[in-house]
Amino acid sequence: MFPRSSFLYKWSVVALIIVVLSYSLLIQRITKSLSQKRLPNELDSRIVLDLQSTRNANEIYRTPKYDVTNASFANMTTAPPIVNPHDFNYILNPVNICTGKDIYFIVYIHTSPTNFRKRQTIRHTWGDPYLLKKYKARLVFVLGKVAEENVMTKIEMEYNHYGDIVQEDFMDSYRNLTYKGIAALKWITNHCRQATFAIKSDDDIMINFFKIVDEIKHNTINKYGTKDLILCNQWVRMKVLRDEKSKWYIPKTQFEPDYFPPYCSGSAFILSVDVCEKMYRASFYTPFFWVDDYYITGALAKAINIKQKRWNEFYMLNGKIVAEILRNNTKNKYAFFHISKLNSIHKMWKNLVNGMNEVPTNATTPKS
Repeated sequence: MFPRSSFLYKWSVVALIIVVLSYSLLIQRITKSLSQKRLPNELDSRIVLDLQSTRNANEIYRTPKYDVTNASFANMTTAPPIVNPHDFNYILNPVNICTGKDIYFIVYIHTSPTNFRKRQTIRHTWGDPYLLKKYKARLVFVLGKVAEENVMTKIEMEYNHYGDIVQEDFMDSYRNLTYKGIAALKWITNHCRQATFAIKSDDDIMINFFKIVDEIKHNTINKYGTKDLILCNQWVRMKVLRDEKSKWYIPKTQFEPDYFPPYCSGSAFILSVDVCEKMYRASFYTPFFWVDDYYITGALAKAINIKQKRWNEFYMLNGKIVAEILRNNTKNKYAFFHISKLNSIHKMWKNLVNGMNEVPTNATTPKS
């Protein structure tokens, strides 16, 4: 005797539910397994660029799951789980700055969204597009977002005119400078990897491009080549500040050693572009740390097993005596100057150009 149709229907429904649940569990296991594998050797731009933000942009990762002082993944065949995904999106992205061009230097400048005058001053002095093109260089300003809509609107207008701003949707703040550093590494990796060197600068630094080109061309390349390079003002045994009243206070819960391992002054440094990609890749597996100078040139350099090369003699970071040096020293040996007074940079730039026997330019071109 055959079972009733109602009986068959009930058991068919139960069987279908069991099949659906089993399939869902299988998919979850596969997804979890894939999420723990490292990114492929060739960066998949769809993964890098299309990650959607799943956290508040102000969130700071402080859990020391992997020791930021000792992390090194250069020789590992499998990577730890991604702990710092940098899943921010572009607001402004000048994708064509390097496209189809013969680029030797890409300059990226950390700037605050409200520093309109500083950016404009750079464009009219050492960052003049005509001067940069002479040395096969291009320049971008890197920044995050702010809550003020009027500031964001002005930045968009600035970008529409000059086309030299890279902006991501993290909140721009002092404690988020590491996000800004990673944003620059990401942009260079995806949009300007044909360059040979990347020059990082803050927007209160004046760069002597003539000196940099001369030094790299006649000395650095012969000595070190053009790969695996970090050239900078190297700090050694910098003490970690434990004063709770200090702007740079770091509790032991965030960083246990009393001294930092060697790293670079964040004011300015030079990376070979292959290092930018390696650092960006390593940042996924290196826990976030808000001191950007150390995170980029210390922790990430350690992770990819590259040591800094000392360029300390090319830095003049005492802003009080820069003007005097430029006025009296006709054969300038410095590549980077800290400028304490914005109003004086035009005169100092003129003195620098005259001392280097170069012809100054003062025209700034909008984006093509």
